[in-house]
Amino acid sequence: MATLTTTTTTVTSMMINSKSNNNNNDHYSSFEYTPFFSQLMFASLAISASTSSCFQYDNFQWYLWVIMFTHLVAGSIVASVLIRPSFYNGNRKKAQQLLHLPPPDYSGEWRIDERRDGLGTPKTELGVDFEEVEFPCGSIRMAGNATLRGWFIPGNNNDKQEQVDKELCIVVCHGGGRDRRQHLRHVPHLRRHYGASVFLFDKQEHGLSDGKQRGIGWFSYEGSDVYAACKYMKVRYGFKRVVAMGTSFGAAGVLVACGTYDEAGRHQVIDGIIAENPPHSRYRFVRDLCHMHGANLCLPHVLREWIGLFTYFCLLCLRGGPINPSDAIHKIAPRPLLITHGEKDSIVPISHGMDLFEAAQHPKDHLWVPDCEHTHVFDVDPSGWKEKTRTLLDAVMQSDGGRPHVL
Repeated sequence: MATLTTTTTTVTSMMINSKSNNNNNDHYSSFEYTPFFSQLMFASLAISASTSSCFQYDNFQWYLWVIMFTHLVAGSIVASVLIRPSFYNGNRKKAQQLLHLPPPDYSGEWRIDERRDGLGTPKTELGVDFEEVEFPCGSIRMAGNATLRGWFIPGNNNDKQEQVDKELCIVVCHGGGRDRRQHLRHVPHLRRHYGASVFLFDKQEHGLSDGKQRGIGWFSYEGSDVYAACKYMKVRYGFKRVVAMGTSFGAAGVLVACGTYDEAGRHQVIDGIIAENPPHSRYRFVRDLCHMHGANLCLPHVLREWIGLFTYFCLLCLRGGPINPSDAIHKIAPRPLLITHGEKDSIVPISHGMDLFEAAQHPKDHLWVPDCEHTHVFDVDPSGWKEKTRTLLDAVMQSDGGRPHVL
């Protein structure tokens, strides 16, 4: 018992020292200090065990404590990896540039053609003019974050199209760990219809938007960021119609922005949705990832279940309660919705997209692409993607568009 007490005192002291060193952060500070979170959990378990008589006399309950603690450590490690995976392209505001700096694990999936790798600007990659834009974060922001940044690409300008320049803007949100350049390859097609303008922006903690390398939001700030970008385009730039488009966590963001932050009607901000391989909800996504990767490690089913549960608990502590697409999907109608998904997606299983599509109300459409991996729908089936997006944009242009309240 003396040994345990000494260990508990040491760990508690580490916890207090860590907290005292970081006392200048607000309620989001726990997002930044995963080691502190692990120390806190361990200290809590150690203190509880040291004050429990069953720890001394009941081996079964002691083994139960060990199992619970082991799963908690595993969950904390997995949660840390999920928040900052190997492909996480953290905030680069200090560098003040994105040009030709490839994100981690980049393997050419943003390539536009053989000559253009998709890592430059709209001007260098596509030969089109653009404007650097800064706008405020939405209602959910991590500590110290205030400004989001992006590229505004005006619609095709000529004498015949001047009257429709403000008819349609497509706001595009990248996936978790990536940046605004992920969708440069989509821009030419999006601008081809109705003289549409395109706005590519970085979520907080990504690209050139505010952040401190604190990782992916995991169903926290994504929807708020997308809604802020869409409202900025509609109110400040005066667009009549705004379509929100995103991939992966960006797709989750556009669904949540439309179904949770926005409200269908004459004051709506978002008039249509294009969501590529969207995850269904935080717990289901975590559980599926633990099962997929745990199976590769030959972990038994029950162990994968428990690791998934404790990982979800750790994410709950690190990122707060989730705002899930599954809770927002039924509120999108009557605005048109398109969900696309690769049938061979090894990160977000296609069942996520299918179940979200089933839960959505009409008008809705889908595109399931065989032999297609995560975020590669446009690359594998460009003709199918172009046809489906053109149909959605036609439906949006037949609507009147909402008139939101001022910012």
